Amino acid sequence: MTELFRLEAPYREPFTLRCLDFGAGPIRVALVAGQHGNELNGVHALNLVARSLRLSKLNGAVRLIPVVNTFGLDHGTKRWPFDDRDINQAFPGDPEGSAVARIAHALLEATRAEVCVDVHSGSPLVCELPQVRAPLAGREVTLARSMELPMVWRREGDRIEATGLVGAWREAGCAALHVVGGRGATLDTGFARVLADGLLRLLRHLGIISMRVEPGAQLVDTTRRGVSYHYSNVGGFWVPEVGVGDRVRPGHLLGSTCEMVGGDMLEQVRAEREGVVVTMRRYPVVHAGEQLVRVAESVS
Repeated sequence: MTELFRLEAPYREPFTLRCLDFGAGPIRVALVAGQHGNELNGVHALNLVARSLRLSKLNGAVRLIPVVNTFGLDHGTKRWPFDDRDINQAFPGDPEGSAVARIAHALLEATRAEVCVDVHSGSPLVCELPQVRAPLAGREVTLARSMELPMVWRREGDRIEATGLVGAWREAGCAALHVVGGRGATLDTGFARVLADGLLRLLRHLGIISMRVEPGAQLVDTTRRGVSYHYSNVGGFWVPEVGVGDRVRPGHLLGSTCEMVGGDMLEQVRAEREGVVVTMRRYPVVHAGEQLVRVAESVS
């Protein structure tokens, strides 16, 4: 374990950004998780990858940073707890700026590689089918598909997130992918294993490892046009009837919103298309206009 960056904190131990390096030579692949302190599946996924790499002979160097926002992780908060800033909105950062800007700068400088992956969970309110997000075309689509995660989501825009780490990597000329899986503020070991296996398949595709990885079950390969969004028209208590990964047909009951007290039915939400549930609201208290479900066209 190597310390990449240290920052004195006002009333506790210093902040340290630490990495795990495997293999020799220039860094070919950088894997990052834990920018948001309440997103735990990526942290566990990268630690699972580290376990595999310790037992593997590598053809090239891989850098893992399982946790960036260690203080947020300690507090169970998404953002940097001292000023409530989002590290992932601070890139490219500033070595002379605020604490968050300095962390962002140090992280970007430490992860310039041929291929870079930023791993997240969904928000604490929703569960996301494990997925990789990439531009509409180009090498990154091939890399995304090599992971064989349940969903490949090709999105408009070369950078995807203009101020995020993925965008900063692309601006620096790196091939960059955004991986998401599960729900924030919770650890789903099954989803973390799916994410870890996808990352190992990527390393195998790049020729960095030769170990065998079980094939993935890809369900969706789509763009935004292939995804239908379902929002609540009323406020109430949301009760889902399906989960992420479930296949549905038009008219399939996705869930219902009921009265908070008494449980009287207020609204039923039904699928508009045939496909796979890729996003599901798990926190039951909803307000009008909030997103409940996303359904994407399946690959078969």
